Amino acid sequence: MFFHHCLGIFIFITASSLPWINASDQTFALCDGQRGFIRCENGTKIRIVSANYGRTDDQVCPGGDTSTRTCLSKSSEIKVRWNCNGYSSCHLRASNQLFGNPCTNFSKYLEVKYSCINILEKNMREKPIIAFNAYLTKTLTMHISTPVNIVYDGLILNYGNAYNPHHGIFTAPSAGLYIFTWTSFVDSGKSFNTELLVNGQGKGVANCHNSYNKGYENCANAVPVVLKKGDKVNIRTTYANSLIRDWSSFKGWKV
Repeated sequence: MFFHHCLGIFIFITASSLPWINASDQTFALCDGQRGFIRCENGTKIRIVSANYGRTDDQVCPGGDTSTRTCLSKSSEIKVRWNCNGYSSCHLRASNQLFGNPCTNFSKYLEVKYSCINILEKNMREKPIIAFNAYLTKTLTMHISTPVNIVYDGLILNYGNAYNPHHGIFTAPSAGLYIFTWTSFVDSGKSFNTELLVNGQGKGVANCHNSYNKGYENCANAVPVVLKKGDKVNIRTTYANSLIRDWSSFKGWKV
């Protein structure tokens, strides 16, 4: 049994005999017939850089005919990626049964190059998260026929700091497709009809007309919009006189 631990990355390989193994932080090899697994720690996930079952080096897994340098399995990389990418650990076996026999009469091995990555941090670097979740901290009352820009002043999250809880306006930090949703909790005998505005132009409506009902009413809508950098988005009333706090919210995120 062979156990290798370096810099938080574990490589565990079992075999009856292990004449040679290339094990480092990023690369290792399993000789034909060997089993093993790789594991990333501390919440990181495996990302396969490359994988090949065959032979490109006469010094790796010596024994048998090692004279070829161009033995490549066309299916090995995609199979290893499918088995390992995004997981904290994965089991591997070097075998003709799994990867086919790319070069008969030559000894083969599975060579894998990989890294351990923080998926969330990687995604945030490549595609920064833009998302907010705001809500009312106090119940609102207003004149029913006077349009009012609603300020959702409580914040649960505000990735990218694009939403202003003092003015109730979201300003797009970059161009793209965004989803906005708002929920309104309305008392009996009250109404709260609204519209989603982009630069002052209506892009969607949500009607919560509860004037003739004796119970509470909960209404919501979700609207996708394509924004340019700097576009401003907010909620404005069209026919409303009351909105209950805490349960009423405004959310948005970039897809």
